[in-house]
Amino acid sequence: MKSSARTAALVAGAVAVLVAPVAALKAWSEPADPRISVGAPAPATLLPGDLRDASGRMIANAVWTGLVSYDAKTGAPANAAAESVTSPDRRVWTVRLRPGATFQDGSPVTSRSFTGAWTAVLRERWAGSRLFTDVARVKGARAGEDEVPGLKVKDDRTFEVTLDHPLSGFPALLGDPAFFPMPESVLASRDWASYGRAPVGNGPFRVTSRSAREIVLRRRSGEGRSVVVRAMPDAKRQYTAAAAGAGDLDVATLVPPDRHESMEADFGDRHLAVPGRDVTFLAFPARLERLSSPTVRTALSMAIDRSAVTEGPLGHQYSPADSLVAPGIRPGHREGQCRLCVHDSKAAAAALADAGGLKGPLNLWYEAGRGDDAWVKAVAGQLGRELKLDARPRPVADLREAVESREVDGPFVVHTTAAYPAPVAALAPLLDAGTGLDDEYATGLLSEAERAATPEEGVVPARLAESALLRDMPAMPLWSRHDHLVWSERARGVTADAFTGLRLDRLTVGD
Repeated sequence: MKSSARTAALVAGAVAVLVAPVAALKAWSEPADPRISVGAPAPATLLPGDLRDASGRMIANAVWTGLVSYDAKTGAPANAAAESVTSPDRRVWTVRLRPGATFQDGSPVTSRSFTGAWTAVLRERWAGSRLFTDVARVKGARAGEDEVPGLKVKDDRTFEVTLDHPLSGFPALLGDPAFFPMPESVLASRDWASYGRAPVGNGPFRVTSRSAREIVLRRRSGEGRSVVVRAMPDAKRQYTAAAAGAGDLDVATLVPPDRHESMEADFGDRHLAVPGRDVTFLAFPARLERLSSPTVRTALSMAIDRSAVTEGPLGHQYSPADSLVAPGIRPGHREGQCRLCVHDSKAAAAALADAGGLKGPLNLWYEAGRGDDAWVKAVAGQLGRELKLDARPRPVADLREAVESREVDGPFVVHTTAAYPAPVAALAPLLDAGTGLDDEYATGLLSEAERAATPEEGVVPARLAESALLRDMPAMPLWSRHDHLVWSERARGVTADAFTGLRLDRLTVGD
């Protein structure tokens, strides 16, 4: 080899040796995927009126903009797609849309986009239909029907909603995905299967691709990074990927039970507990004389060590209840209202003795297949140890039918979920729980809260109703589910609440 060629080869080799570590370092320091990645179980559907899981709600709230949205800190509703939602009597509501709004396919968002979508939710008997029939109680709303007398379009930007009864919380309810709009083309074709796979919304993100492994959301504005929601139902896998710090996963929406205590050590301040909007109860049939005494119910409540159950069988995914209103209901929620929810073995035994005891088996009724087996067994064991009761788990295929047929002869499990952020929304479901509660004072207060001139004015009667219900204890609160989020060092803007979930539109990444 000539000297000049040899020199050139040596120089090239030296450059290669110098460049290789730099390239390797660059490849190691930069994430392979520039998108913001979120781990979550795959949603069953993205049809807004038929959502059944947290993943679907999270994505839907990025793909659509509802009539109202919720403040992540206060939970208070604020107009979003709606310019105004007004009513002179809280029964007949006029909704006025903001001008110029369009769907991601360019078609206009009109009054018909909402009323047609709501009618479809009812006609198709989707999961959200109960919000129209049982919560809002829209006039003439019936599952399976094609006409809703309570919905009237006034013009392209104005429509009227008539309810059977006044409801001051109606505007707050409108933030639920069941009330999201759909384009006229979909309402005409009724091709719900295709739309559920690749929906077109009116929100800040549009679905650009979907597979069994991931759903890709691109910002409608064209600015900022896309978000990829990866199908990762395994909490351990999510947690490990987020902790890796190599761009494997930016935000994990599930935390395994055995990592609950180490989140701070693993992530520092990059973790968040999101209070929920549901409460699990043990309810008492009013017709059962042996359980009719509030003193007996008090004894049973104080005998349950809620923390032991939430930290054991429930794997740190729930918080012990201290009120009837879930902690995710920020407007009007009060901590520490249920003093009888505090575990006190001696007081529980004394209360049961004062009530004359409780003889015979105590069946704890619950619906099989809902995942309640482990904690019901744990509670039965606690009642046996603390009060010497013969408490027995009693699973049934259809709990509602067992309650209505009066087969239930003991406490039974009730799961409630507030439909909108207000204390009355958390308490009202207890009236339909099947206890047979006949307390005119409490029911009157809840009716007053629903009919209040403003949601704020409805807080006081709701609180009085909560105090009355806690005194008589027709249903004892046990715990409320919460969610956990952990995120990588590059993730920014991680925000979540009980009604929206993780706010995908707030996510960014740092340099």
